Amino acid sequence: MSTSYEKKHDQEKDLLDSYLDNRINELERGGEPEDERNKSNWGKLLIIVFVVYLIFGGFSKIKNTISIPGAQIFATSMSAMNQPSEDLLNRMNTRMIEMGYTGLSHDDLGELRSDGVTATYISNVRALGFNDLTLEEAVRLAQASVSSSFMAMMIELGYDLDVDEFVRLRRAGVTAHYTSRVHDLGYTDVTVDQLIRMQRIGLSTSLIERLQQERGESVELEEIIRYRISNQ
Repeated sequence: MSTSYEKKHDQEKDLLDSYLDNRINELERGGEPEDERNKSNWGKLLIIVFVVYLIFGGFSKIKNTISIPGAQIFATSMSAMNQPSEDLLNRMNTRMIEMGYTGLSHDDLGELRSDGVTATYISNVRALGFNDLTLEEAVRLAQASVSSSFMAMMIELGYDLDVDEFVRLRRAGVTAHYTSRVHDLGYTDVTVDQLIRMQRIGLSTSLIERLQQERGESVELEEIIRYRISNQ
């Protein structure tokens, strides 16, 4: 056997021994070798991404494109968990009957709840003077995010509004806090149409205050609205 071959063999053996020693030392320190840790970390990251994807709607997409064992059972179970109980619907129906809403089936009641309408919501709205509130009106209010507290605060601010006006205000993004701030700045006669226009053009109360400082507190609201429109 030649000397060059022996040297090469010894070098390869030294490299192998060094590699094995490093692996053993890493394991003795209580950790995985670096390449194994990297694989483990990547695996954990992929699992986390997959779970987040499922939570934010990916599950329904996957369910519709591929067959996952138990997916349909899981989806059905989750849907059942979100359904109101029979006892809850019975109690809701009792309150609805007391308020004059009769002949409602459990399906009707469930549909009302899915639209955001509960017996408590209807009771609160009726307590504000809407005793003739229809279920259709209640659904329109709820779907426009018209809370009974918003209605109560607007009434407190002096507004005598009907269902359509409340819906228009909330769909435009008008809040009772915004309206109250406008009143505090001296514009207590601001109309529903003005509030909607002001909200749609992004007229902030801070801009109103600035223009009052520049032009005087008596500056007309319409002038402020025109200023905002012309400087958008």
